[in-house]
Amino acid sequence: MQKKIIQVSDIHFGEKTFSQDLKNNLLKQVTDENPDLIIVSGDLTTHGYVHEYNDASTFLDELESITEIHVIPGNHDARNVGLVHFEKQVGERKFIHHDKSGGFAIIGLDSSEPDINDGQIGVDQLEWLKNELNKIPDDICKIVTFHHHLLPIPQTGRERNILLDSGDLLRVFTDYGVDFVLNGHKHVPNVWMLEKMVTLNSGTATTRKLRGHTYPSYNELLIDECGIFVNLINTETGYKKELANYSVEVDGNEYSISSYNHNTLHLP
Repeated sequence: MQKKIIQVSDIHFGEKTFSQDLKNNLLKQVTDENPDLIIVSGDLTTHGYVHEYNDASTFLDELESITEIHVIPGNHDARNVGLVHFEKQVGERKFIHHDKSGGFAIIGLDSSEPDINDGQIGVDQLEWLKNELNKIPDDICKIVTFHHHLLPIPQTGRERNILLDSGDLLRVFTDYGVDFVLNGHKHVPNVWMLEKMVTLNSGTATTRKLRGHTYPSYNELLIDECGIFVNLINTETGYKKELANYSVEVDGNEYSISSYNHNTLHLP
């Protein structure tokens, strides 16, 4: 049975470059796609103010009318004590989603730090993550999402990794067999393969805060027992481009990516 996941990041209500037209396009496109799950991987707001969260809450209600959603905060959401509004209007800052029929589980983490752009998972969350990963069977796909990118992203200006404890997190991912990592933050879509683990970055879906020749976009993941396909969807035009595909296998009750293909990011 194939399952469809939409990954959206960097909405940025309150940003001058936020586009109402792009937001409306996104809602229409996601409605037409009719996914099984929507993941919003951070930065709903720009400054963490309550009026921005009011707009974000209305937007999330619209998404929730389409299908089940899970949301984690980004660095912008944590500004100006914004996580108080996040918890009140959005909900918990981390989540667990199990889909036995789809053969995957997703864990969401909060990587935000108040009033700074740098991110961190922290010791307490790392211990919680290990405990939850330990509960997931080894024969299904293990997915973890948080806002800040785990690895540096090309074409984003100054190259730096701003998840402060990325090394500790990578060790956990390696020890517990995480297959996919979903991030946002840099507004540039990207995919890396690190041994047998995929790190997938989404762009900004609803703003014109773009770098280089990128365009407003979000990711679509199609998961079944044979493999995973990742499509990049242009929010402005609806154009869908295959970003990557992966063949998977279960050997000795252990799920793993056996082969992969990554395609170029830009439109022809």
